[in-house]
Amino acid sequence: MSVSVRLPRGSRVIVAALFGTVLICGAVLLDAQLNATVDQRVNEGTAVTGRVVQADRLRVSRSSSVTRMTVAYSVGGVAYQERFSSELDEGRRHAGEELTVYVDLNDPSKAATADGYATEDLLLQLPILLGVAGGLAIVAALVWIKTGRHPGSR
Repeated sequence: MSVSVRLPRGSRVIVAALFGTVLICGAVLLDAQLNATVDQRVNEGTAVTGRVVQADRLRVSRSSSVTRMTVAYSVGGVAYQERFSSELDEGRRHAGEELTVYVDLNDPSKAATADGYATEDLLLQLPILLGVAGGLAIVAALVWIKTGRHPGSR
C-alpha cells in the first residue's frame, strides 16, 4: 500500500524555492564550521614539514575549482601520506614542494595548512556543491513561476 500526497501546483514552486534556500543556508553554515575546524587545527596542531607528492586541480563549476594534493609527512617516526583539499584558488602547489603541516597529535591523519588546505575528512568541497544545488533549485522555481509550467505538468 502506498500513500501519495499531491501538493497544489503553486505549493510545489514554494517548496522548491524553500528547499533551495535551505541548501544555500546549509552550505554557508557548513563552510563556516569547516573554516573554524581548519583554523583550530592550525592554531592547536603541531607543526611538521611535509612534502607534496601529487597536486591536482579539479574544476567543480565554471567559476570554481578545487585543489587536491597528496602530502607526505611524519609524526613521531611514523610516516603518513594524506590527501589534502582546498576550495581556494590562490595557492598553487607543485609536486616536490615542501610545506608546513599542522597535525592533530591525537589523530595524526588529521592535518591542515595555514593557507586553508586540510585533510579530506572535512569534505571541503561539500559547501560549494550544496550552494550550487540550492541555487539551481531556486532558479528552477523562478523559471516555473515565469513560464507557468510546474513540475508534473504537461
